Amino acid sequence: MKTLYILPILLLIIGCKSGTADKPAEAFSSTSENGLAVGTITFEGDVPRNDIYRFLYKPASDDKKFVKKNEGKIEVKARNEKNDRAFTGDFADGKTYLFVIERAPGKYSFNQHTVLSGLGSMGNVNFSKTYGIPFEIKKGEITYLGELSYNDFAQPGDPRIVVYDRYDRDLAELKKKYPNIDWKLASDKTPKSGDKGEGNIIDFR
Repeated sequence: MKTLYILPILLLIIGCKSGTADKPAEAFSSTSENGLAVGTITFEGDVPRNDIYRFLYKPASDDKKFVKKNEGKIEVKARNEKNDRAFTGDFADGKTYLFVIERAPGKYSFNQHTVLSGLGSMGNVNFSKTYGIPFEIKKGEITYLGELSYNDFAQPGDPRIVVYDRYDRDLAELKKKYPNIDWKLASDKTPKSGDKGEGNIIDFR
């Protein structure tokens, strides 16, 4: 794990965002040139251990321009309106966050996550070792890639992230939040295997 000091500009980071296209698609249909990947991130425990969580993804491509344009992150700031550490997600007592990624067609994977503990100039960020949670984005289609259940308090040898299939539950919540997306285009593609990373950071169930 590597630790870096973070500049005060991180104080400006808010909410749950996805990479270079920070705003999720408000509408989506089969005529789109891009595709969507959707799912949830759920945190175990009652109180966040860290302040900001980032889940990084990138295309499986040798085209550096394509990778730079389409790589991104899901970012969660685990603080409430009073700036206290707290989960403020979409459902499940705020512990579950919906995400929608719109990108060019291709094969992708979540390959790393980072956590920020402390805000401002004294904050530090820890980078996980790399792994691979694969998913594919297809033109004019919506890929459901599962729930990423994150355990802040995982012990050495136990998975930090477990991938579950919660398709029916999550699709119902996505329909509520994004009613203008054509959810008939969605299909359940929860990965059942991938690169678990050194020390089995990931598990698939």
